[in-house]
Amino acid sequence: MSRNILIIEDDENLAEALSDFLLESGYETSHAFTLSQTMSILRTSDISLIILDVHLGSEDGYTLCREIRATYDTPLLFLTGCSSESEIIQGFSAGGDDYVTKPFRIRELLARIQALLKRSGASDDFLQKSGDIVYDKRSRQFSRNHIPLDLTLTEQRLACCLMEQALSTVTREHLFYQVWDKYNAYVDSNTLNVNMSRLREKLGEWQGAPYIQTVRGLGYRWTVPLKK
Repeated sequence: MSRNILIIEDDENLAEALSDFLLESGYETSHAFTLSQTMSILRTSDISLIILDVHLGSEDGYTLCREIRATYDTPLLFLTGCSSESEIIQGFSAGGDDYVTKPFRIRELLARIQALLKRSGASDDFLQKSGDIVYDKRSRQFSRNHIPLDLTLTEQRLACCLMEQALSTVTREHLFYQVWDKYNAYVDSNTLNVNMSRLREKLGEWQGAPYIQTVRGLGYRWTVPLKK
């Protein structure tokens, strides 16, 4: 699946030219002018990298970067005419991962984009993403928009079993084995029902539908596909 790059730039001609070049280079692109547009796109799209200008009409890119960083850790590259040392330092201090000044060399920009994506991809190998929920295999932590979910160990095991087999029905028997039996903890049927109900409540919904669906007579299904 192509990586989607979000361009935040108020110069429409530059944004269009940059978008065309990235499309030719095998990427998908999205375009925003304002903070509200940016946050809307980040909530609803799987963005791999952000290209951000500093001068955005009534808004400035440094502030926008800090707003993005309050919720997202998506790789971010400043692309701007602000070229003084203090401005570059301000960009990195706000949370930027790289800083390219205008005028720029398009091939160099592409190389920097590829380097950022490569570095972020290495850490993504440890992450499973579905809707707005992320599971970090290293910390064994579920989170929503970078806020940890308060799951018990049992709820975490249930969520792992279901998320790993997203869109497939997982039988009650399989869940009993993976969550309790293999740890020599034997429980009755109602224990699964109670824990699943609590987990479903904590996970909430994605686009109006619950993450976990009951498949009557069989088991449960994680309803939101994994992101690649």
